[in-house]
Amino acid sequence: MADVRLENLAAVFGTHRVFEGFTLTIRDGECFSLLGPSGCGKSVVMRMIAGFEHPSAGEVFIGDQLVSSAAKKVHVPTESRNIGVVFQDYAVWPHKTVFENVVYPLQIQKLSPAEARTRVLEAIAQVHLTGLEDRYPSQLSGGQQQRVALARALVSRPKIMLLDEPLTNLDANLREEMRFEIKDLQRRTGVTILYVTHDQEVALAISDRIGIMGKDGSLRQIGDPHAIYTDPDDGFVFNFLGVANFIPVERRNGAVHIQGSELPLRVEISPAARERIAKGEVVAACRPFEIDLVRDGGATRGVVRRRVFLGPIVTYFITVGAVEIRAQQEAAEAFRDGRVLEEGEACGLTFHALRWYDKAGIGKEAGS
Repeated sequence: MADVRLENLAAVFGTHRVFEGFTLTIRDGECFSLLGPSGCGKSVVMRMIAGFEHPSAGEVFIGDQLVSSAAKKVHVPTESRNIGVVFQDYAVWPHKTVFENVVYPLQIQKLSPAEARTRVLEAIAQVHLTGLEDRYPSQLSGGQQQRVALARALVSRPKIMLLDEPLTNLDANLREEMRFEIKDLQRRTGVTILYVTHDQEVALAISDRIGIMGKDGSLRQIGDPHAIYTDPDDGFVFNFLGVANFIPVERRNGAVHIQGSELPLRVEISPAARERIAKGEVVAACRPFEIDLVRDGGATRGVVRRRVFLGPIVTYFITVGAVEIRAQQEAAEAFRDGRVLEEGEACGLTFHALRWYDKAGIGKEAGS
């Protein structure tokens, strides 16, 4: 297999600069997800690796081979890069059977029919479609059609698999099933995968490492899923990787309050954070599941404005002072213990922990 190195890439289309100075290494044999909001340039990065786009500056290496360089005028064609590509719309031919769809790349390579058949059946088995070789796409489910696209990408035994939002068009159950299939496939084949998506759940589930791109095309953070979720570098990353509360706070009489609330916050706050709070430079941040809810008591008080039942959890939108905070309870436990709160009911909130992020670092982008 091979690693992928991107060195100081730039993408400029007319007067529009998508990104510049983009540097990233995808390690041999890992599943790396590039995650970011729509329009940040993550698909452009993938297209440059594939050879569909020419970088305006910088270089792309696959293994030790330089495949794209603006300065050196190098551009190895897509078909010579030993990559497999899967897009979100599957791109399977409706008039061809499963076998005919998968064999097509090998026909282009002019492999012998016997060798091609062996490799096609092997690829079909890898994606668990054995026995469906003679079916047409119209006779397959959406998940099965996506597996055909994966098999077609695998049949050439590529060094790199590039997956661009391949699960977007599937329903929730199929998306969950296919993300496990993709991870299992990567483990069995050892192929290097770049997975481009804006779906945080998929990225967290399948990735060895994740890179988070900002709206400006910059790489905000790279890390393994657990580290990047639990220890984000800034408010943008924290917000992008899940539902987040950003809570404006203020200092009054030496105590820290949620904006407009009467009770001071009873959480540990460092002297440095207190100083920045006093200057109005930071907001508090937490996940909805990091808040305990009770009817009586609590570190601060609020009123339930809205309650939403979401199967395994109950989500509440609670007004505290001038701020709305989102909290949640596990539904089974809350209903069993009679702890479900009613809309309009007063309640207490206790925060497990609060993070402190620069207001300027969150901005509109974090809420996009």
